[in-house]
Amino acid sequence: MHETSIVNSIMRTLEQEFETEKLNKMKAIYLKVGILSNIEPRLLHNAYSAYHLTNPGYHHVSLHIESTSLKIQCEVCNHITDVKNYRFICDHCGRPSKNVIQGEEMLIHKVEFDD
Repeated sequence: MHETSIVNSIMRTLEQEFETEKLNKMKAIYLKVGILSNIEPRLLHNAYSAYHLTNPGYHHVSLHIESTSLKIQCEVCNHITDVKNYRFICDHCGRPSKNVIQGEEMLIHKVEFDD
């Protein structure tokens, strides 16, 4: 389950970015996960729960995951299309496109702290 290593990586990133005093005030982590990212939100939540068993200092921090839709940008007409049913076809000019601009990401979108 690679979600465990993803959770570890997220927490390492936050620990590098923020000082301990700030981390102690952390109350929520918000992620954006694309549908092509090969990350299952349910499994990520399970891995995050398991993380608390060995790292109880963050047990009060909630994890929120937003799934992002799949979007392409046409190389011919530059139009942005919401991909439906995995049909990578520009809805403006009808040409196929492999230029994915959203849907493959896994981002720490926001971190919320108590003031």
